[in-house]
Amino acid sequence: MNEDAKTKLDILLMEAMNAEVEAKKFYTEAAEKASSNAGRSLFRELADFEVGHYERLKKIIESRNKGLKIESPTPTEEIPVKAEVEGEFEPNKDEIVKVLGIGIEAEKKAQAKYREIAKMFDDEEAKSLFNNMAEEERKHQTILENQFYSMSNTGKIIWGD
Repeated sequence: MNEDAKTKLDILLMEAMNAEVEAKKFYTEAAEKASSNAGRSLFRELADFEVGHYERLKKIIESRNKGLKIESPTPTEEIPVKAEVEGEFEPNKDEIVKVLGIGIEAEKKAQAKYREIAKMFDDEEAKSLFNNMAEEERKHQTILENQFYSMSNTGKIIWGD
C-alpha cells in the first residue's frame, strides 16, 4: 500500500470511529425519546453495538500505529431477532418513526464506509474484518427496517426479552 493509500485509510478509519461515537450518541438519545420499554431496550442495545464497533476500530488503529498486522477475531456479534407477536405500543410513534428512518440511512452509510475500507487492504484477514463489520451494520439496518415497518403499521415496537 503506497503512502497516499495509507493516509486515506487512516482518515477513513478515524471517520468510521467518529461515526460510531455519533451513532452511539444517536441511539442513546433515541432511547430517551422512546416511551415504551421495548423502544428503550431496542435503542440501548443498538447503542451498545456501536460501542463494540468503536472499541474494535480503536484496537485496529492502535495496531496500525504500532506497525502491527491487523489481527482481530471474526466478530461474533449475534443480533437477536426479537419476534414478539404482540409487541409493545409506543406512545411517541411519530418521533420514533423519524428516528428509525434516520437510523436506517446511517446504517447504510456505515456499511458503505466499511466496504470501502475493506477494499483498501491486500490482507484477506483485514478485508474480512471490515466486510464483517459492514455485515453487522446491514443487520442493524434490517432491525431498524423491521421496527420501522411495525411502528408505521401498528404503532408497536417488536423488541424485548
